[in-house]
Amino acid sequence: MNKIKKKMAFFIVLLILVVLFYGFMRIPTDREPKIAGFLIQFENGTTEPEVKAILEKYNMTLNYSLDCNWNNGGYKYYIKMYKDDLPNVVRDGLKKDENWTDSGLPFFTKGDYIIYPVTEQAIHDKNFHEILKRHNIQVKTFVWCLVSYRDNSTRYDILGKNCITEKDAIR
Repeated sequence: MNKIKKKMAFFIVLLILVVLFYGFMRIPTDREPKIAGFLIQFENGTTEPEVKAILEKYNMTLNYSLDCNWNNGGYKYYIKMYKDDLPNVVRDGLKKDENWTDSGLPFFTKGDYIIYPVTEQAIHDKNFHEILKRHNIQVKTFVWCLVSYRDNSTRYDILGKNCITEKDAIR
């Protein structure tokens, strides 16, 4: 009889621990990855009022501040060409020198155009400029805008209360 009581007590304690562990893992709000802001890149010439007009179309859940002169230290130069011209420009040598284009930063399309990020080293290369000149392409600079949910009192190394979930930020 004593063995049965010990087994029952052990089983009950184990069951309580499982229920507590399951309940603890179900608390979503404090466990979800959160961010305090994000960067958006825009084409050269995009103004801050245009960025604000774009962001107004989205249901931003918290107040945010906007800095459209953000230097994120990443790539900032690009070339824009008609998508049908890309094969000719590549054949002419665009990707020939790996210093011209950053392989980690793929090109993307916008309508009938391809926006192709290039390295800072490329904008100083004479051969690169000759290719661009032959195809009437100009090097442009991205406008990086920081959308920040932090208030002025929050330190940058602490998320604080003004944050959104990573899932909402991606959306």
